[in-house]
Amino acid sequence: MSKIDLSSEKRVKRRLLPKLPLPQISPLRSGWKGALIALSLVTLFIFLVQAYYYLGSRGILDYFVGTVLSLLAILIIMGVVAGLFHWAKKMPSRYIWFMLASFALLLISFLGPLSLTILVLLAIILCSSLLGALIYRLMKGAYREAARWVKVTTGTGTVFLFILFCILGYWLTSGSVVELKVPYPLQTVKTEKYKQTSLANPAELGTFPVKSITYSSNPTYRKDLNVPGHLTTETVDGSAFVGNWSSRRTNTFGFGPEAMPLNGTVWYPEGDGPFPLVLIVHGNHLATDYSDPGYAYLGKLLASRGYILASIDENFLNSSPYDDLFILDGLKDENRARGWLLLEHLKTWEAWNSSEGNPFYGKVDMQQLALIGHSRGGEAITIAANYNELTTYPEDANIKFNYHFNIRSLISIAGTDMQYKPGGQPIHLQDVNYLALHGSNDMDVNSFIGANQYYRTRFTENSNYFKSYVYIYGANHGQFNTAWGRTDVTGLGNLLFNTAELLSGEQQREAAEVLISSFLEATLRDKDQYRMVFQDLGYAREWLPNTMYTSNYWDGKTTMVSSYEEDYDPSTTTLPGGRLEGESLKVWKENKVKMVHSGDQYSAAFLEWDNTAAPSTPVYKVILPKSTIQTSKDSALVFSMANNDKLLDAGDTDALVDLTVSVEDEKGNTSSLPLSHISPLLPMFEGVLAKRPLGFLKTTKEPVFQNFVFHLTDFVEANSQLDPERISKISFSFDRSTKGNILIKDIGLRQ
Repeated sequence: MSKIDLSSEKRVKRRLLPKLPLPQISPLRSGWKGALIALSLVTLFIFLVQAYYYLGSRGILDYFVGTVLSLLAILIIMGVVAGLFHWAKKMPSRYIWFMLASFALLLISFLGPLSLTILVLLAIILCSSLLGALIYRLMKGAYREAARWVKVTTGTGTVFLFILFCILGYWLTSGSVVELKVPYPLQTVKTEKYKQTSLANPAELGTFPVKSITYSSNPTYRKDLNVPGHLTTETVDGSAFVGNWSSRRTNTFGFGPEAMPLNGTVWYPEGDGPFPLVLIVHGNHLATDYSDPGYAYLGKLLASRGYILASIDENFLNSSPYDDLFILDGLKDENRARGWLLLEHLKTWEAWNSSEGNPFYGKVDMQQLALIGHSRGGEAITIAANYNELTTYPEDANIKFNYHFNIRSLISIAGTDMQYKPGGQPIHLQDVNYLALHGSNDMDVNSFIGANQYYRTRFTENSNYFKSYVYIYGANHGQFNTAWGRTDVTGLGNLLFNTAELLSGEQQREAAEVLISSFLEATLRDKDQYRMVFQDLGYAREWLPNTMYTSNYWDGKTTMVSSYEEDYDPSTTTLPGGRLEGESLKVWKENKVKMVHSGDQYSAAFLEWDNTAAPSTPVYKVILPKSTIQTSKDSALVFSMANNDKLLDAGDTDALVDLTVSVEDEKGNTSSLPLSHISPLLPMFEGVLAKRPLGFLKTTKEPVFQNFVFHLTDFVEANSQLDPERISKISFSFDRSTKGNILIKDIGLRQ
């Protein structure tokens, strides 16, 4: 009776007690306790390693403080979240708390492709938790009295989870065995024998002895630049060009935005000069892991060939997890400062060039200037070129500009685009030579957005300026800079990326040397022979590494017939009076070109055909307006095409596309050549960014336009009756590939 009464009394007391809204922490059973310990230890180890990547370069004290504070912050935040989940009563609050904290810490540690990251995190959490629970219960003897089948099942499950955990660890820490496959290398596609020229390999060292010197503004910051014999510069006030510069950042670097230093490392030729000046600037990286030394290979090459190259230090504008509270309190709009600082460097060089006693007195050709930018630096050089032409700062007209340097050439390496828009408008370049380089396996700037700026660059008619881009299969983001290397993100996130299918660092930098040196020779030295490299990349096939390339080209001496930017009517040309016609095409329309991670920036004609269902041979025609374009035997038909093969059957996606290109004169004489006379149209390059066998979770495959140049003399050789001075029609007949889906853009005639 007493027991019954006691239990009744307890039930009455429970009913009388108020229900507390706050979760109550109950003791953990042995399995959950093991899961908590195992998961916490695994997560803590991973996070401590990642914290070292983020903070190790700052010293042991900052590493310790930053790591402890971030751990406490995440534990507190996730403790609150766990309290909310506690109401479900399905799992102990403490496990939920630590599980959510582990998820947050692991997410910070593995900053990779989102879908793959989530999958890996769930695998780590589940494996760690289940394995920890089983091992802990076994150690506590929870299965000592259990039935044999329970023991066998538990033991088998434990072994299976352990093996699975080891496989996951091996997959993360090992590289893929798959090598980069290059089915259509430039050296094979460009089988035509190119005319012998006097061109020498622009990536070979020149004849000038190379010297080096540094310059800096702050004696306590960047002590590696404050070496004996360095040049001293004045600081500049950049506070109007960057926002949210914290006191923590000031403490780290020893200065605020009002005293930004002008720092750089210079490689220059020994000689009297004057020599063209080239500035190169890095992009975003860890601020305390300096990026500017990574272009020494370009500095030594270009200096030996008679250029002055200065690698600019803008590391203080880069991400600093300690100062930025990881990503919660970082700099704002710093790309403006990146571009503006380049102009301030040019002011310094202009002063040195006119100052007796300075080692660069009279040695700098200030009429031959080029800017090279990598990543955010690729956008910074366009900002600099834009500011260079303005009289006031777009964001504050009270700040006056008076630069007006003769910047002739811009080179963007894996550049960003439109992270900053002056006055809310995209940057349009006018009368400046422009080159963009990008890799198909860029694991940072995944999409080729440098092409956007290419199409926003215009030239005065009959000017000598040109623009080009080269898309390099197997190139990543970082190997253009030796300090960044083969991995494109910071720390453990790189374990999720596919670095096996990349060009080697030496190959990637060799491609950069060939293309950058050729571009500078053509634009700063007016050696038009090197312009041919960009008109047809086949001229560089003996110098470039063995991989696939897609290149494009346009210049001021080319008359635009159809850019597809004038309207949405598929039958009109950009040149007034022209006409576009199509026959038996499955798809014929004009639309914006969609890239993987880029806005719709430019338009093209979308053409698809299927000869098995077409009533006649599909054809696309350009009817030229009468008496508008003057052509001769020295003229050339130019256009660019991109494969849009993602809409085709899987079996057709790797096929080279060929077709027939024809021109017709006013008397009806026609001459035809296959597209493969220059080159077949390559398929879209697919960059597998995520580590295999999960590569399908992160790939890059987008239409990149390939330029074609057909000289009218070749058409005359094919039909001597053709009058090259009276061309009236251009036709693209889709008779050499049964099916196809392509984009066509920028049809023109070059004198």
